[in-house]
Amino acid sequence: MNKEDLDAIAERQPYCRNFGESVSLSRAERDELVALARDGMRYRWLRDTPWPEDLQPIITLQQNARWDSAVDAEMAKEGA
Repeated sequence: MNKEDLDAIAERQPYCRNFGESVSLSRAERDELVALARDGMRYRWLRDTPWPEDLQPIITLQQNARWDSAVDAEMAKEGA
């Protein structure tokens, strides 16, 4: 799934249901969105979990905040 696919889903017109608005997704779209969400949850866990002391030098070297900023900047250049 790329940015255009996500934008197309985000811009889909909702329709009314008994308990609010809904947007229909294909099974493939649903599965891919779930996979993307799980990747995000996995990264957030890796980034935010306190690590054992013996792994701290490795985690510190990753400099996650700087890495996040660099990735965001590169994605912005691509319009992602």
